[in-house]
Amino acid sequence: MGEPKGRIRTMQTYEVRVARQDAIHVQATVRDFTLQLGAKRGDAGAGFNPVETLLSAVGTCFLTALGFVAELSHVCIDNAVMTLEATRQDRPPIVVGIRYVLQVASDLEESRMDRIIELAKRNSTVFQTISLAVPIEGRWVRQG
Repeated sequence: MGEPKGRIRTMQTYEVRVARQDAIHVQATVRDFTLQLGAKRGDAGAGFNPVETLLSAVGTCFLTALGFVAELSHVCIDNAVMTLEATRQDRPPIVVGIRYVLQVASDLEESRMDRIIELAKRNSTVFQTISLAVPIEGRWVRQG
């Protein structure tokens, strides 16, 4: 069928360079920014491990989308904090579930906040992508 007339589908490409630094670290680089990440299984002192990095990406993308949706909706969200938790099984080594609690500081009534959060989920690239592979469930609460 194709795209509707007048509508252009755009694609965006992302590139990150990841290089092993030593026995326990990798460095991720994008443009002029770097992150040092842990790369030794079971070493909590090495830095963010890959699952923690994945959770950080989900949370960051969601909070970015939440800010975007709030701005477009002319809604004030004073603050938002998201705590995420993943359950990983060992064999095969996969994440089998993600849970979150979103704390939001806003005077919006509950039904309006529910709608803003649903729109943020739909506008979060990483949240949408990961939710295709792993069940994500959570709730929001008022901060304060």
